[in-house]
Order: sequence, then structure tokens, then C-alpha cells
Amino acid sequence: MANISIGLIVRFFLMFIAAALIDACAKKAPPASTPPSSTTTAAAAQNTSTPNKMTASNLWNLMGKRLAFIQEGHHGPIIYDFTDTNCPYCHLIYVTEAPLIREGKLTVRYVPVAIIKPSSMPEAAAILQANNPIAALQHAEQEIGNSMTTGKPANLPQATDSIGAAPQKTITAIKKIEVNNKFLQEVNINELPDIIYLPQKGKLGLITGFVSQKQLLALLPKLQ
Repeated sequence: MANISIGLIVRFFLMFIAAALIDACAKKAPPASTPPSSTTTAAAAQNTSTPNKMTASNLWNLMGKRLAFIQEGHHGPIIYDFTDTNCPYCHLIYVTEAPLIREGKLTVRYVPVAIIKPSSMPEAAAILQANNPIAALQHAEQEIGNSMTTGKPANLPQATDSIGAAPQKTITAIKKIEVNNKFLQEVNINELPDIIYLPQKGKLGLITGFVSQKQLLALLPKLQ
């Protein structure tokens, strides 16, 4: 693989994921005032052939190297959770996942993206560039939860620069988030939230939309 260009590997990777996720259901992120539906369902992706003989495990590992994420937990199966600070469903899934992480049943790699509002990018960049991104993410989720309860705007830090020249850490964070955004575009995902997982059998799977703790618990035994 060392002789294959990164661009070619990524193209194979994106082609495979796009095909593997064709049957995922989609649900738009609602405005903050809209409560989640209890009837939202999740769909797993169909199996497909792997171009260039790259296995699901190979692609999963490549995904870990290419995407910028904030990991919570070190036990249990790993899932990737794509999240935007302006997506209420993303927050509700965060709340759903939190006890499973604390209990050592699940590890979540939160992939910050910025696709909903103009404020999404500076807020995501502030979290990613923080000295302690996990603490920054937890604080942001607490603020978002408070906002959903009170109806007041969430008080989230934003990566800004008063003199018009962003510091290097902000530029780096923004570039990483842009890579995450591009990944969603390449695999034709334009709605949030999204969870990508690696099952014990078959190819990578996708859940789009709200997922309950009961659904997550039923999925865990099937994951690597």
C-alpha cells in the first residue's frame, strides 16, 4: 500500500463508503424548538463489493486516520458520530450515548462538522482547538442542553480573531473540519446526525437520524 498514492486510496475509500450506505434512512436536523420524534428508525447499510480488495477493516482504519475526531471512552465497540453544534438531534444522541460510555459499553469518536449554520464552523473550531477538546465538547453539549430546555441561545465559544488573521491553531482546526465536511459530501450524506459503525460481519453501516439507547444497546453485540 505504500506505493499507492493517498489520493487514490481515499478515492477508493469514498467510492466504497458511498456504495455501502445506499439504504440509509435520512432525517433532517430540526430547529431547536422542534422535539424529536419517538418513531424515528435507523437503517443499516447493504453489503457491497470492495474496490481494490480493500476490506471493511482497512477502510475503517483509514477513516480513523483521515477524519478529525474527539474520542470519549476507551472500552466497548467504537462508533463514529458526526455532529454539528446547531443540530438538536446530535445533542440528544450525545445524551443517549453518555451513560453507555460511562459504563464502559461504548467508545464514541465525535466527528465535528459544520454544515447547518454559519456559526457551526467557529463553534466546532473552538472545540477542536481547545487545550482539552473532550472538556470543551462536554461544556458545549451542556450549554446546548440548557438552551433546548430554556429556549435561550446556547452560549458557545467561537474561534475568532479580531485582527483578521486567524492563529495557526484555528486555521488547522478549520482545515480538519473541512475534511470532515468533505467526507460527508463525498458519500452523499447531507443530513445529521450520522453514526458509522463496523459490524462483526459485513461492510460498514450507517445510522442517520435520532437513535434511542434501546437501539444502541441492540446494536452493540453486533459490532467489532
